[in-house]
Amino acid sequence: MRHRSTLARRVAVLTVVAVLVMPAVIGAIYVSPTAVFIDDRTRFTEITIGNSGDRPEEATVELQFGFPDADSAGTPYIRFIDDPGPEFPSAAEWIRPFPQRVRLEPGTQQVVRLLARPPEDLPEGEYWTRMIISGRGAFLRVTTGDTTLQAGVNLEIRLVVSVTYRKGRVTTRPVIRSVTAEAEGDSLSVWAHLAREGNAAYLGTADIEVVDLRGTILRHWSVGLSVHYPLRRRFSYPLDSLAPGDYRVRFRLRSERPDLPTERVLRAPTVMDSVGLRIE
Repeated sequence: MRHRSTLARRVAVLTVVAVLVMPAVIGAIYVSPTAVFIDDRTRFTEITIGNSGDRPEEATVELQFGFPDADSAGTPYIRFIDDPGPEFPSAAEWIRPFPQRVRLEPGTQQVVRLLARPPEDLPEGEYWTRMIISGRGAFLRVTTGDTTLQAGVNLEIRLVVSVTYRKGRVTTRPVIRSVTAEAEGDSLSVWAHLAREGNAAYLGTADIEVVDLRGTILRHWSVGLSVHYPLRRRFSYPLDSLAPGDYRVRFRLRSERPDLPTERVLRAPTVMDSVGLRIE
């Protein structure tokens, strides 16, 4: 009993934090949609937070400036900035959620409204923030030998929703600065140095194709991406059983996003680059 009691105390003080963009479900808490857009005509929108579990959950809602970035390994993540200066188009200071704290009984939902009150002299363009929903209330099951212990823990789960505010005329255009490709074992590694032009972020889809010297497509992958600031992103895919030889990798950006409302994806020209690939 003493061993079980000690273990329970250790488990009870455990804190776990997870920050995700997709999917917007962790445990019992879920949120929909995962990306919202506000403009200077409506100035408000709504999201829904729900509890699909069998016990009550408490959630808090806050806004913080952040945008997609990539680390030194080319892996995408959300970069948060606590105190963005005037060089960042942050909307975190003047968009407010109502309510900011909710209690969700099992099987219930709560609508949270976002109200934008931008400065009167706000220039035309696009402004960003991230809505963070933090939920608490979970059980952690721990097995030690032939003993199974269920203990209450301070488990924090965080869901992140993209919030975009647009004023006036907004435009964007993707830029591919460079592309490199290399066969690493049985995997393809593609590095793309990306940027964008205009006063809005680029939301689109990257198509990566492996073609032979006749132009026949042998492999094809697609992934959604967002370009807010210049970044170097790494894409990795299996090459399966491609025979040794010379190929080309085509990298294309198109302004389509199946996961976002069509009317919210800014039109932009399709751009493409290609690079040689040698498989030994």
